Amino acid sequence: MTDLPVAYVLLDHARLPDEDALIRTLRIRHPDLQWSPGGIARGNGADDPMFIRAGDHLMTILTMPTPIPYDQELWQRASWLWPEAFHAVGRHRAHLIVAPMGSAESNKATKALNYAENTQLTTAFVGALVAALPDVAAVVWQGNVGRSPEMWLEQSRRAFALYPDQPFALWMEIVPYRSGKTIGAFTTGLSAFTGREIEFEVDGLDQRTFTARVAQLSAYLIANGLDDGLRSGAVFEADSEIDHRVAVLHRNSRFNIGPVISFASLDDRSGRIRTFPIIPPAIARDHPLLVMLGKVGLFDPAQAENQVRLRPDHYESEVRLETFDRGLSQALSRMIATDSYAEADTNARRALANGGMASARAALQPWADEVGELLLTAKFALTVCDVFLFMPAPPRSP
Repeated sequence: MTDLPVAYVLLDHARLPDEDALIRTLRIRHPDLQWSPGGIARGNGADDPMFIRAGDHLMTILTMPTPIPYDQELWQRASWLWPEAFHAVGRHRAHLIVAPMGSAESNKATKALNYAENTQLTTAFVGALVAALPDVAAVVWQGNVGRSPEMWLEQSRRAFALYPDQPFALWMEIVPYRSGKTIGAFTTGLSAFTGREIEFEVDGLDQRTFTARVAQLSAYLIANGLDDGLRSGAVFEADSEIDHRVAVLHRNSRFNIGPVISFASLDDRSGRIRTFPIIPPAIARDHPLLVMLGKVGLFDPAQAENQVRLRPDHYESEVRLETFDRGLSQALSRMIATDSYAEADTNARRALANGGMASARAALQPWADEVGELLLTAKFALTVCDVFLFMPAPPRSP
């Protein structure tokens, strides 16, 4: 969350704006800031950067006489809001790289801007740049959000607006997907502000409603951060649009987009959740540690501790991953690869042969406790998607 924001302004032809015209445009659109030439002499080359001063801070524009690398997913996402996105990116032949450069002064007393403040400044600057150039094809924010020049012209005027009016739609994408009968969405770009994206999968909402909910949550998080209310494990009660409870969980995304704040239906009204064994019957039947624990009543594969609740429609199939089961077997084998277990096993077998069930249980209890800790850790890891029991299904279009 400490990186500087970067915008790419896609052009039909390589060119820098007229400096005087750009500064006039900035002063008209954002009169509360002092805009002026950067005070850094430019060379004579067309590729030399331009610097513009915004109060005590510098912005830079660098000309690149080539198109940006083509990204099919980026423009597919952009086309949901902007149907002409593919045409726009196809016609551009050059681009400008726009970024904040930090303090314009060598004075250390100048306050450094945080990511949100740099975002506001860059957004204001890019909007004026689009207004000052006649041939802008598109703007790409941080390499993952593509928007039309018209949207930038309109929304960047609110670059410094407070919640809920900040132009967050320029900075992030809401990506819808289908999971079983439920339409959900995840965000792209929000983690730059919060360290996490949103993954929203709440039963019974149409696309318009859940998009509005994700937009509201995103705007709130950009303004307030993660520490203000949305703690992991929180539960939202039913309301006028969602007639059941919604759980909040901080976890990893099953779509491999990193850490997320997950919003999901707490009550399984549609029968989407099933229970699966963490240690499968084959390992429970064949592993020597579990066999011994089973003999003395310290392990039962049907016990609740060995069960995890998952949604099958989150996965490609219910074929267990070999890597997960192999990891379980290796962890169990490490528990017994000690002299202390060999002694306990011998004592337990001797006690069983003499009818001393209580003595056998006492000898093996420390290893039963270790197995219990393994199950608890595995259940938590499966719940927060640190590990997977089955292959996750990729996002599918609604």
